[in-house]
Amino acid sequence: MSTSLSTPLGSLVDAITSATSDLSAIFSTPDDLTFGAVRADMERLYASLDALAAIDAAYAYLADRDGAGEVVGANHATQYFVDVLGLSRAEARSRITRGHDLYGEPVVPDIPADSEPTPERERAREKRLERARRARAAARSRAGAVSAEKHKVIQYALRDLNEHATPGYDELHAEALAHATGCGPEELRRWLRDNVRRANLRGRDYDGEKDPHAAWKKRSISFGRPDADGLGRVTLQLARGEMALLKALIEPGYAPGTNVSTDPAEDTRTRAQRGHDQLVAILHSYEHGKQQRGRGAASVVLSLTAEDLTSSDRDTLFATNTGIDLDAHDILRLGLSGTDFILELDPVTALPLSLGRTRLASVGQKLALLATQGVCAWAGCDRPGMELEGHHIVAWKNGGLTDISNLAGLCREHHRCVNDDRDGARNKGHVDINRTTGRVEHHPADGSPPRTNETHGYRTSAGARIRHRAGPAA
Repeated sequence: MSTSLSTPLGSLVDAITSATSDLSAIFSTPDDLTFGAVRADMERLYASLDALAAIDAAYAYLADRDGAGEVVGANHATQYFVDVLGLSRAEARSRITRGHDLYGEPVVPDIPADSEPTPERERAREKRLERARRARAAARSRAGAVSAEKHKVIQYALRDLNEHATPGYDELHAEALAHATGCGPEELRRWLRDNVRRANLRGRDYDGEKDPHAAWKKRSISFGRPDADGLGRVTLQLARGEMALLKALIEPGYAPGTNVSTDPAEDTRTRAQRGHDQLVAILHSYEHGKQQRGRGAASVVLSLTAEDLTSSDRDTLFATNTGIDLDAHDILRLGLSGTDFILELDPVTALPLSLGRTRLASVGQKLALLATQGVCAWAGCDRPGMELEGHHIVAWKNGGLTDISNLAGLCREHHRCVNDDRDGARNKGHVDINRTTGRVEHHPADGSPPRTNETHGYRTSAGARIRHRAGPAA
């Protein structure tokens, strides 16, 4: 940022910071205030704060454009927003997406590789791109009058828009911002739902045909976190063909007595519960076949200590490689009471004692990383064990062995934030294992003190519990 811009910006931030402090002081004793006395001023304040959403988007755009991830030794600006501004990853990604939707170059579908790029198709694409650019300019002019909540409503709804919808993404985005200034979030959501549906119905590709793969392109599955009772929600979006297949496979399970040992006449499960149990039976059948062919590489794996087994009760939760903790009932129901791997950890440092020169970590070594760490070793990251890659502490290119004493588990994103040469290039640090404590430490490039992961997932791994029992230094 140039000096000519930084001075006025700094002055504005100073003024806002001072005003925020004064506002906090006024509202620190609400019993001294009345609603009628402050209402008009507070309504003006909230109206002015709507502009903050557009400012957030602009800042996120330039942070992503200018490589803000380097500030924290990472590749992506998301990590900057998480580490420095304390945002969640979801909020950081949302702001960056919003920034690109307003300030980035529009993106329209390419002509398919299996189609000839005729002049007609090229002209159709150029016209669509020009409409998108005009719409994006209109969106920028309207964004400052729309609250962050409404921006998120729009962003979420437009995820259901097909790539060949008419109007396209940018055009409907601009229309939604215009509509948002005169309605509440609920009405905006209803308006968007209707207009996205209409746009998808009108959509045509560059040949004037409906996209036969529109539904397939939007297929997805997402996993929610379990609630206090251990119940989690899985959201599955299927194209019609796959939905028909799933329904055909689930249908036999609706018959009373299916997948249970009770008499059909005594089966008290609801229809929904029977469908659930049929799906679980299908998953068990698939997993059993995979284990026979692939030695269980896709299994649910528990991370626990011998003391855990002797001191646990029915409510004790054990960490797994999926990031979902299980109790004894869950373990027995899934049939995980057998042991395919037993890994011995040092009783003080919790480093593996038992489980060459191969490039990739073996299944056994990845299980060792699960036991010692539970989640990604990067400070603040809670990516579960099944998503980790084995990082060589001493780089492979420098002669480092693929041995459990030279491996640390990092998720894909943070694995790419490590500088194997340890020379501080691009402000990237390195990771190492503290041989005294057994902890994996991230050493920032600027020489500041090493950082360790203190998340719940890391602290509840078998290795962390052993280190905790060994003494405060661990």
